[in-house]
Amino acid sequence: MAIECAIEIDYDSEEQARNVARSISLDNGKYADSQVHGNKLIVRCNASSTPSMLHTIEDLLACIKVADQLVRGRIAEGSDPDALADLDG
Repeated sequence: MAIECAIEIDYDSEEQARNVARSISLDNGKYADSQVHGNKLIVRCNASSTPSMLHTIEDLLACIKVADQLVRGRIAEGSDPDALADLDG
């Protein structure tokens, strides 16, 4: 069985979308493909089972969240590494 999922995120600018796409591209591997269309980031994922897809999406969203925070300037350069723990809120 093959399972596919698409995640679309609108950013304020194409530059923000491209920066997030570049940030997550190393982790995508064979499980996800990122594309940017205007200010929209589109990530398509595939997996062989539902549990595998859930794991892929969970990892992907965690990476997107950190990249998004960096792109939007919510994590300052040189900030305390423990600041990443505050990203859940």
